[in-house]
Amino acid sequence: MSFCKKISILIIFFGLSNVIFSQTGGASICTDAEPICSSSEFSFLNTSNGTSAEVGPDYGCLLTQPNPAWFFLRIAQSGDVNLIIEQSEALGGSPSLDVDFILYGPFLNVVEACDTSLTASNTIDCSYSPNGIENANIPNAVSGQFYLLLVTNFSGSAGFISIQQLTGEGSTDCAILEGFKACEGEAFTLDATTPNAVNYMWYEEDASNPGNYILLSGVNSATYDVYDSKNYRASALDNTGGLIQLYEYNVEFLATPSFPSSILPYVICDNLNENDGTGEFDLSTKTSEILNGLDATLYSVAYYETDADAQSEENSLPNIYNNIANPQNIFVRIENSSSNVVNCYDVGSFSLEVNLLPDINLNETHILCVNKNGTEVISNPILDTGLNEIEYTFQWIETNNPTNILSSQSFFEPLQEGMYSVIVAEIFTGCINEATTTVLESSPPILTTEVVTQAFDNNHIIQVNAIGDGIALFEFSIDNGPWLSNEPNSNSFAFSNVTFGEHIIQARDINGCGFSESVDLIVGFPKIFTPNNDGYNDTWQIFGIENQFDAVVFIFDQYGKLLKQISPAGVGWDGTFNGKLLPSDDYWFLIKYREFGETEGAQKQFKSHFTLKR
Repeated sequence: MSFCKKISILIIFFGLSNVIFSQTGGASICTDAEPICSSSEFSFLNTSNGTSAEVGPDYGCLLTQPNPAWFFLRIAQSGDVNLIIEQSEALGGSPSLDVDFILYGPFLNVVEACDTSLTASNTIDCSYSPNGIENANIPNAVSGQFYLLLVTNFSGSAGFISIQQLTGEGSTDCAILEGFKACEGEAFTLDATTPNAVNYMWYEEDASNPGNYILLSGVNSATYDVYDSKNYRASALDNTGGLIQLYEYNVEFLATPSFPSSILPYVICDNLNENDGTGEFDLSTKTSEILNGLDATLYSVAYYETDADAQSEENSLPNIYNNIANPQNIFVRIENSSSNVVNCYDVGSFSLEVNLLPDINLNETHILCVNKNGTEVISNPILDTGLNEIEYTFQWIETNNPTNILSSQSFFEPLQEGMYSVIVAEIFTGCINEATTTVLESSPPILTTEVVTQAFDNNHIIQVNAIGDGIALFEFSIDNGPWLSNEPNSNSFAFSNVTFGEHIIQARDINGCGFSESVDLIVGFPKIFTPNNDGYNDTWQIFGIENQFDAVVFIFDQYGKLLKQISPAGVGWDGTFNGKLLPSDDYWFLIKYREFGETEGAQKQFKSHFTLKR
């Protein structure tokens, strides 16, 4: 809906004999204040109907406000403006009626000033002396500023108010009196009310013969509603038909803009935060569409979050605006800006919408196994966006070579390590998102093991070392036991207190790229054996060198008598000598052997004892 807020009704009349210009009086309420300027050509009817000024403003020195007349003026030239205000019973007569006033300002717009700004801090001057003349002073007035003036009539007698400038280098703007302004489509009431008049005659200028006026038949009241931009006249007549006043009106109806019905939603892709439906909008990009061909120098466009704000012109939004809901209606006030005293405007709305970016599901890192040995537990990585190829388009690149498109599918299988990015565009919305992942190489271990202790030591230690490619990192196990590692980054491990015999040593890549294993032998012997045919420890043998066919073991009693010579590859000694059972006792042995990995012929000797129990 279009709107128009009337600020003033201006009537200029001509006294036929002395060509004195006059206006109707000031309005009784602030929002209807009449425009004035400080020229000796103009005088204004006072108020004498017994009313009092509205409640709300701070009236300063005016303890009472009888018969209020509100006016506003605009500064033309900057500087001091010193006014003289007079009130008289006769038009152009001597000041005979007590006149009081209060002056407020400065304001940029008198419409808002009436609502909240008539305060002590905005009071410029005030006087209530019992005289027909008052002086009002505006220091340091600035061109374009507005001021509101309330003049009261303590006597209540009908009369006239004149306002003239005495001194000061500043001046008031009489251009605001040049005509009547209203909004197209609304009635504009012309008022020719004149004291002692009993009849009125109304005329309108002949459009086909400018300068000539046509009598409007049957229009005889003091007011007349008009709807067209024309020049009008009114004659105020006394009871004898004599002419008291002649009024002339130059009425201009301003075009009221209409908010277009076809404004499209303002749609963007999410460009703030974490793809949460909040975006940054440049509202000014909609202005041209809203003006719809109207001249931007004559019409203004402002944006608001609520319809109430748009109607009252409060809390306008900046051009760069972040939405607070998705979608969100934005209200727009489009206004004819050619007048400062009448607001012809319309309010409409359009939607702000934020499309979310494509949601790409990529892990931050992926593992690519190289130099595989078939034991890996993970497959080659598939970089999969989780999106379909009907609704989206894809471009895969390696960040070090962004001009080379590797794939246009929703997934990509890399063949080497690197940093890969995918650019995804949603076909319907055009919204684009990008995700990056890193592919790292890893590998199964190259394993080396070493028994770092001598044969027959009390604490056998196997040292394990593993190397691999890329980020390969390993953990270790002995004889299928728990996996162990030296945290955080060691690729070696030492197994201690290893029992004698054969042991399986394994190393595996913690990234899943496989394992390797080796077999190690620990040479030892049992300290006790029990040859009692119970199937457990019935023979005594050296362990760990079963494959050294040149090794030999000699068994003695405690007196050094040789009882038996055996091979580590045989079944061992059964505790007999020449077919007879030997008693429980300590026995000695001597072994000739090679350390694991040593060449043949480089034998060592080791001598110790063990116990036979029956």
